Amino acid sequence: MIPKLNRKFPSTYDMERAALRRMPKFMADYVSGGMGLGLNLRRNRETLDAVRLMPRYLVEDGAIDLSVSLFGQTFGAPFGVAPVGNGGSVWPGSAEALAREARDRQQPFGVSTVAVSSLEKLKAAAGDMGWFQLYRPNVPEIEADVLRRAKEAGYKVLMVTVDVPDFLRRDHDIRNNFGSEFSLTDPATFWQLLTHPSWTYASWRHGMPKLETLLHYAPAGLSARERDRFVFGLLPGHVGPEDLRRLRENWDGILLAKGILDPVEAALCQSIGLDGVVVSNHGGRQLEAAPSAIEVLPAIRRAVGPDFALIADGGVRTGLDICRMLAVGADFVLIGRAFYYAMGAMGLAGAPHVFDVLTAELRTMMGQLGVTDPRDLPERLITSPELPVATGADD
Repeated sequence: MIPKLNRKFPSTYDMERAALRRMPKFMADYVSGGMGLGLNLRRNRETLDAVRLMPRYLVEDGAIDLSVSLFGQTFGAPFGVAPVGNGGSVWPGSAEALAREARDRQQPFGVSTVAVSSLEKLKAAAGDMGWFQLYRPNVPEIEADVLRRAKEAGYKVLMVTVDVPDFLRRDHDIRNNFGSEFSLTDPATFWQLLTHPSWTYASWRHGMPKLETLLHYAPAGLSARERDRFVFGLLPGHVGPEDLRRLRENWDGILLAKGILDPVEAALCQSIGLDGVVVSNHGGRQLEAAPSAIEVLPAIRRAVGPDFALIADGGVRTGLDICRMLAVGADFVLIGRAFYYAMGAMGLAGAPHVFDVLTAELRTMMGQLGVTDPRDLPERLITSPELPVATGADD
């Protein structure tokens, strides 16, 4: 850990504040914002903070081992980088830098269908740590070809996002004219670029970000705006049980459903033959009234039993938050915004630093709790903000 960076950015909260100042408002709002009034963003934070853990100090001293096994593979720590659509726009080259760092540390890196680098480029950077997250294109031929490319690139883990069944309206993006109609000629946009010169210059040197995986299918001769409309028009793609069954038949690697919150749906995924689910409310970006992952994890664990893989994300910012997720029932944790805030704050130097900070925090917290193995964290759980489980009986 570089001392100068450690003093300036000792936590991901420091990284977040710096990144949001450095980026133009339209980009900062896109990365940090949720749906509507942001109630689900606050719920993620509040329910994580409500989880209390009991420290035990009178334990036999032992070396802390952060490594965990999942899907027959050993990872260096029980957390990885979540797929973040358009995340590479936070700072040029940030996705590739995080992918390489994840590879070197033997921790997963989630590659989004709507990353600003192609699935092939990011797989080359992430190596065996690359997990591909699929937004189902609503054109069957394109969906089939994306899956073909993922197989040929060598991905072994496929995460199918199920919580984007229709087009969304995010107020902050509409106000900022950000999305398929984004235009550099808009006066407000131009002013934001002018007043954030370091981000603007870096982005200009690197070239305007493009959603490379799906732009591959855009017809020739389209203008930039028409290409954007084409790509956004491919999404979303509804995912139902039959879609999951078909994917299970055609994908011979690890198959996960991402965006599950209902214990009944988690059990359905298990019955279809999936290898696990990612318990997630999409970082508070989809349904403002949805529960947080940590609220539903205990009920989902009861529904699927101890051997079905539960990966969780949503609001995680610290090593303590990782401990909280694991204590409540997750086998593994994915973190999105915190990693990309590091890149927005520090550029490419953010990749090793944010991994260092989260790893150091996790090790410190496990030491405080008297735990040497992440699998033992549920023994330290005191309270969790669990939702009541519907029984189906009449009230």
